[in-house]
Amino acid sequence: MAGGIDPPSPMPTLPIALLIGALTFNMALCFINTNVMGINDTMVMGCEVVLVATALYLGLGRNVAPYLLLAIFLSYAAMLMAMRPLIDPKAVRDFLIPVAFYLLGKSCNDPRVADRAALLCGIIVVVVGVFEFVALDVYVTYFNVIKYYVARGSVAPSDISSQTGTLFTSGLRPDARTLLPFLGPHRASSVFLEPVSTGNFGAILYIWALNRPAMAKRWLTMAAGLAAIVLSDSRFGANVCIVATVAYFAAPITPRFVWLVAPFTLLIGFAVYGFVSAEVKWENNFGGRMLWTARLITSLSPAAVFGLSPDKPFLSDSGYAYSLNQIGLVGVIGFWSLFIFAPERSPRAWRFKVCVATYICLLMIVSDSVYSIKTAALLWFMTGTSDGAASVEPTGAAREVAAPAYSAAATG
Repeated sequence: MAGGIDPPSPMPTLPIALLIGALTFNMALCFINTNVMGINDTMVMGCEVVLVATALYLGLGRNVAPYLLLAIFLSYAAMLMAMRPLIDPKAVRDFLIPVAFYLLGKSCNDPRVADRAALLCGIIVVVVGVFEFVALDVYVTYFNVIKYYVARGSVAPSDISSQTGTLFTSGLRPDARTLLPFLGPHRASSVFLEPVSTGNFGAILYIWALNRPAMAKRWLTMAAGLAAIVLSDSRFGANVCIVATVAYFAAPITPRFVWLVAPFTLLIGFAVYGFVSAEVKWENNFGGRMLWTARLITSLSPAAVFGLSPDKPFLSDSGYAYSLNQIGLVGVIGFWSLFIFAPERSPRAWRFKVCVATYICLLMIVSDSVYSIKTAALLWFMTGTSDGAASVEPTGAAREVAAPAYSAAATG
């Protein structure tokens, strides 16, 4: 516009819609399974394939480096499958999610897109969570959660508990609620259908808002994250917020090498703990989870440590054991190194990366949900936009009119 300021370009809608789809598709399938027709695990995998493929299409662009990265990963996965031998598409899917959504975020190249996505997703999660809390009978009428998990093969019919009814197994706290005990034993699952992911999502929103002082509606986004943690009574989410805040302030004075070795230091510590500990009593707290992950890690055979075992035991309670069994120690080192050494363009992006590293290192002690697209899509999109953002962001009035920079592919 001659003699004036060009009007701001609209935010890219397709990446945001894709993130909302990754957040809510399980809830949509649960509604269909409860009220329309039965679903199966193939339908769930099909939805995930569409989401990941679309993210890759929008995020790859013309740079040769992402294509080379994908070729190396797929070649490595094919080699593992040939050596096991075992065709395991889930292992490929697990590690394609962070790659696809990181590239999508980096192609958008503007953290304000992640700001918008975080706020919208946070509002959706809190609204549905509050609805579930105040009208549980109506919620379970339309969303028979445990029936959905049985249909997709994630829960055996014999594992259904009469105490939780149609909710997921962890939908009720068997002991006293930790956060706001007067709310009772119910833990809101919201769009995630199980409360663990709701708490993890709340921690992700908190970490993003913590690292985005220039973010519009920053405090509303942070409040949405904290509300998700409280609604789901997530002790883990609350603790992550505390530790991530410490990591945020420590990031400028900690070298990159510290974060490179952090998960492997924990892995070695758990292995030693598992081999030398005589403790056999397990309790449902963080100490008990540490004991259990130590037991799972030490239960792996040497072949499993390098991703060569054809056996697929239940390892979902330990992200460390699960990762080793899926892609092996070499693959884990490679992926973590790529994450830590992926170039970022500002000190603030490094701070965010440190907070994400803290979240992942802690989460893998208690769960393999770091690979769940429900929460991982937004997390890795945030990481990509953070790494790709310019070192100096617009301020003041310039922030109101500056057009977001993103690749042509991101507009759809």
